[in-house]
Amino acid sequence: MSGRETEGGLTILHLLSWLNYGGVESYVIRLGRALRGRGHRVLVASAGGKLLPELEAAGLPHFQLDFTGPRLLSGAGRLRRLLEEQSVDLVHAHNWRAGLVAHLACRRAGVPRLLTIHGVRRPFLRRSVFYWSDPVAVVSEASRDNLVRDFGLPAERVVVTRIGVDCEQFRPGPPDGDLLRELGLAEGAPRVVHVSRFSRGKAKVARALIACLPELESTVPGVELLLAGEGPERDAIAGLAEEMNARLGRRAVIALGGRRDVPRLLSLASAVAATATAALEAMAAGKPVIAAGKGGYVGPVCPHNLEAAERSCFGDHGRAAPLRAETLARDLAALLRDPDEMRRAGEFCRETARARHSMPRVAKQMESLYRRVVCDPAEVRRLVVFHLNQIGDLMFTLPALKALRAHFPHAHITSVLRAHLAGLVAHSGFVDQVVPRPAGGPAAALALGRRLRRTRPDLAITLSQSATMALCAWWSGAPHRVGYVDSDLARLLTHRVQVRGIPCPEKVLRLLRALMAPVEKRDYVGLVRLAERDRAAGERMLEECGCEGAGPLIALAPGEAGTRPYKAWFPERFAETARGLAEALDARLVVVGGEGDRALGEQILAGLGARGCNLAGKTSPAQLAAVLGRCDLLIGIDSGPMHLAAAMGRPVAALFGPTDPGRTGPMGEGHEVIFHRQECWRPCIHPMIPKSCDRRCMEAITVDEVIAAAGRIIARGGARGAKEEGGVRPPH
Repeated sequence: MSGRETEGGLTILHLLSWLNYGGVESYVIRLGRALRGRGHRVLVASAGGKLLPELEAAGLPHFQLDFTGPRLLSGAGRLRRLLEEQSVDLVHAHNWRAGLVAHLACRRAGVPRLLTIHGVRRPFLRRSVFYWSDPVAVVSEASRDNLVRDFGLPAERVVVTRIGVDCEQFRPGPPDGDLLRELGLAEGAPRVVHVSRFSRGKAKVARALIACLPELESTVPGVELLLAGEGPERDAIAGLAEEMNARLGRRAVIALGGRRDVPRLLSLASAVAATATAALEAMAAGKPVIAAGKGGYVGPVCPHNLEAAERSCFGDHGRAAPLRAETLARDLAALLRDPDEMRRAGEFCRETARARHSMPRVAKQMESLYRRVVCDPAEVRRLVVFHLNQIGDLMFTLPALKALRAHFPHAHITSVLRAHLAGLVAHSGFVDQVVPRPAGGPAAALALGRRLRRTRPDLAITLSQSATMALCAWWSGAPHRVGYVDSDLARLLTHRVQVRGIPCPEKVLRLLRALMAPVEKRDYVGLVRLAERDRAAGERMLEECGCEGAGPLIALAPGEAGTRPYKAWFPERFAETARGLAEALDARLVVVGGEGDRALGEQILAGLGARGCNLAGKTSPAQLAAVLGRCDLLIGIDSGPMHLAAAMGRPVAALFGPTDPGRTGPMGEGHEVIFHRQECWRPCIHPMIPKSCDRRCMEAITVDEVIAAAGRIIARGGARGAKEEGGVRPPH
């Protein structure tokens, strides 16, 4: 598989232009850290910036991706490659340009995306925006109104998500003495702190604060103003600060430039004038806050204007009251002259930040929105699952079917699979209907697709990677079609899970994680439920075999038939193993497999007489499950019967050579895997194996070690008839 996998949760890529000082950048880092704490893998892509150390400290990998200026198209191409390299499940773009790049890359890659708008935009730009996600997230009601009123989005499509703050990082505390000394400030002076990005729009708050100082000085002598921020207006603000200091004849305004130690800086504040994220940081620190931003003036954050403050993102969005120096001076003076009011206001701000804007709360809300973007369970009434053709591959999907049943509890679930496999799923309780998968090409898929279209499915999941099933899913009319990026005709899927490789349990579960479907059970043990007629038929076959012996009943699955002969062990060694087990344990041997294994079964059982029975080609898969459920042990190669026995809760001695037991080995407890890695091991995947391959990996497996492994399994299970305590005596 490509990329790195996680045990649970989504792999989420946050996309933004830069990682410089600013509220959006801080929000992304805190949200990413909180989502990581909820079990998701979180990545960030941007052109870099001064906050990269903070991103690294939060444990969030960063990928350099520059899509500024003329690099938009090349950035979209690089993003598309990054999605597959890192197996990304969802892209969360922040603001306009990132949203366009995400649209271009995700549309080609089949990856869901979410666009968050962190501000407002002028109506005349309406026709330049066509790349909305569904839904669109905003961080204030004013921003939502802007999209609905000026951009024509339906109100139900726009979701308000609060910006959040880390209430542990920002918390009340005494003034930082070291910082006071560093800045040359005296303890106890009344002090206003303003933290912002000094862009043309936001710098007007700093200008108004500087302008209000003479009036504020008349009622609050010795007041100090600390300004921290980066941006194109920083030097102009510093110049105004120097002019005001010269006018007042003292160091009243301190322009600090960009600061990373905002919590320390806030500890020095008597009151804070800020907007958006900076306002929330000050609130979490227990400081009285005057909300003012590029949208206008809100005033002191208190119970009677909290709704207005949040609606405008604390003055950053929409249109609030005009920002005037005299209003600032009046409200700041009222706070700074009344210590009790400052304390009450600070306590209210702290409690509001904790109750309404804590990062765990925001991350939980965002997680719900991600679920809606990926596939809202509440909207899925009919679901179709297209399976692979083989027994083992079907066993891999049983935990997925169980998880889908739990995740879509009100959905009617249809399984599409080969008719002979229906008995392994029909009575599982995880599906409502089994539809036979027809043989043939596009014509058969078209007929099945038309049949399914009449049921009006909401979601189609193609666990099969075949072009036929992709066509069928498309023709079914399901608006959501989920499969793998390496599927044939993957372009017909609306959601392509960015993972490649052979079918295996992890690949199936990876698809579930991409759908945000919780997986409570990761293995297939105990998930096969059989019809009574199949169970009775299996038992009847064993009775008719009349295998004699008092020892354990051992199934052999040589499985040489079909398209995978490179996985087979050698018939003569299977025969020697059978004779050794019969001699040592008085064991009864039964060969299982398909029609093509019947002659092989006769060869293996030759000379065993009544101790052996050949059921190869005589059972349906469901009847085979019933037979294996009655056996004490199965010895077999990497094959469907091996997985079926393990699913029935029976121990397995599994013989592996060219395939990877770490991916496709038997699930559950009590198994023995016999595997000798070779220098040429890749693992091999037929038909890539050279014709000259000598199968040295299978040659390395000896009869003695297979019998010894079987002996250990039987000894653990207290099998009857062992001639020697603790195991089976290999033949001489």
